[in-house]
This record gives sequence, C-alpha cells and structure tokens, in this order.
Amino acid sequence: MVDTSKLTRPSNRKGVPPQTIDVAENLDKPPTGQKVPLQVRISPELRREFKGYANDHDVNANRLFEQIWSYYKDRHG
Repeated sequence: MVDTSKLTRPSNRKGVPPQTIDVAENLDKPPTGQKVPLQVRISPELRREFKGYANDHDVNANRLFEQIWSYYKDRHG
C-alpha cells in the first residue's frame, strides 16, 4: 500500500500565464473594409435554400446577405 501522507501537491498547477503581447492582439479591430465572420444558427433547409438562391442568381452569398440586410433596414428602420 502507498503511504499518501508523504505526498505533496504542486503549488502552481496552472503553469506560466501567457505573455501580455500574446493576448493583446485579440482586442484590435479589423481594418475598415475587411470582412469578418458572422455566425448564426439556421436550419439546414434554410441554409440550402439560401445558398441555392445565391447560386441560381449568380451572386455571392456574402453579397446576397448584405443586400437582404440593407433591404430590411430600409423597410424596418
């Protein structure tokens, strides 16, 4: 049997924290005009329909979303 009374726990089990320079870059804003991802949860059927519509009308899905959003804002403020 092992005598556990003589075992010690390490004082710092988390390790060394990351350097400040390694984590500061996630706070920078992307340059104006650069595209950034937008994640939304939609049904597979709606995704298929959206992508199919974009493909049928020879328009990029990103551009189609921008057009839809612009139309919505114009109508709903």
